Amino acid sequence: MIGFLQRLGLSSERCLHCGKPFIGKSQGLVCHVCLGSISSYHPMDYSERIEYVFSYRVFGLYEGPLREVIHSVKFRNSKSLALSLGHIIRGHLWEYIQELEPDLITFPPLNLRRLWSRGFNHMEYILKGAGVPYMEVFKRIDFSPPLARLEAEEREKAVLGYRLREEFVDFLEGKRVLVVDDLLTTGSTIRRLAYLLMSAGADEVHAYFVAKA
Repeated sequence: MIGFLQRLGLSSERCLHCGKPFIGKSQGLVCHVCLGSISSYHPMDYSERIEYVFSYRVFGLYEGPLREVIHSVKFRNSKSLALSLGHIIRGHLWEYIQELEPDLITFPPLNLRRLWSRGFNHMEYILKGAGVPYMEVFKRIDFSPPLARLEAEEREKAVLGYRLREEFVDFLEGKRVLVVDDLLTTGSTIRRLAYLLMSAGADEVHAYFVAKA
């Protein structure tokens, strides 16, 4: 199976983080040893506030095997690795969920170009791996390239393509919402999403990030 995935460019002969050969069955990108070494980072710095966001939590720093896993999920289109990442953050994320008791949990949408090329939203599969129920509250109407390739000013323009799904506009009144995303960099995405939620009458918006750059 690994050999077949390697021929398709969906797997590697060696772990992308440690460089050691794979042994046995695997998703073929990051080995089980490196996956097992990923843990939540303490103490995380929360001194930087995010506009419209009441509180947020971050699982880890965007470095080491966690960085490689996130990069592989997003740019090598690995559903199995996204599910594995969800399982890794599960305890940390659920601790925050139990603390907040949100009325609903959601995640950022992909633009149509990225969704067509990847075939799935990686955040949806991360939440599935974590066993977290969610609702698809947002949509995107633009074809902007991945935000990771954009400068801060370009990001602020690109996130204007985020919109609320029409069926949720009236539903959000008085709700406490948790938005789960993969990476906190400039905060442009979560600010836009939180602004949309608050504009629709949400009482509170909180955020959870898999990693912080």
